[in-house]
Amino acid sequence: MDRCGFCGKKTAPGESFCSQACQDRYGRAIKRDTAKTGWFLAGILLGIGVLFAGVFSQRDPLMGGGLLLLGATVVLLPLATPETVVLLGWRRARLLARVLGLALLGMGVWTGWF
Repeated sequence: MDRCGFCGKKTAPGESFCSQACQDRYGRAIKRDTAKTGWFLAGILLGIGVLFAGVFSQRDPLMGGGLLLLGATVVLLPLATPETVVLLGWRRARLLARVLGLALLGMGVWTGWF
């Protein structure tokens, strides 16, 4: 089943996009996301570092802070894997990433303060 690389709608066999507009939007979106990759990696690495610091020091608020940082990074910079983009389309993959980022935020609040 072929799907549009941007919106995720079904396309004709062998087609990557449902329209030229979707193809243009996808190109602009990929350019914009590529520029943000460094910030995304920095946020993820910093969040993992804070999370591990909390684990090793056995401090729940520090662990929660690390999860909050991870969640905030994913919500603000929702970069999805190429496989997810192929499966769902770029727009739905970003939505899924944001929803999972919100779940990480909730886990951070739960871990750190409850």
